[in-house]
Amino acid sequence: MDDCATAHDAAPMPRGQTPAPGQPPPRPSDLPQPADPALSHLILATLTAIAPEVDGVSLDPDRAFRDQIELDSVDFLNFVLALEQRLGRRIPEIHYPRLSSLQGCLDYLDATPR
Repeated sequence: MDDCATAHDAAPMPRGQTPAPGQPPPRPSDLPQPADPALSHLILATLTAIAPEVDGVSLDPDRAFRDQIELDSVDFLNFVLALEQRLGRRIPEIHYPRLSSLQGCLDYLDATPR
């Protein structure tokens, strides 16, 4: 940092990283903002309908669903089809892998046209 820069001028810290010793923690406005809560709720409700053992609070948003819950390929297909129905839009099969985690779902569904 140059003499005029402050820690608050630095780029936001990536998720999961901690500040270096002597550096202030990131301000709340620097942290990644949560995705649309309604979309998160819809995704978790859809997943819970397919796999009732899902506890949305304990899911790691960046880990694949199949690594956290018992979700076989048929369950995953049913999840994607249920998302399509609830959202009223088609998800091309080539994009299914992008829906393998909560964060992947949020990123994909937020970025694609409705």
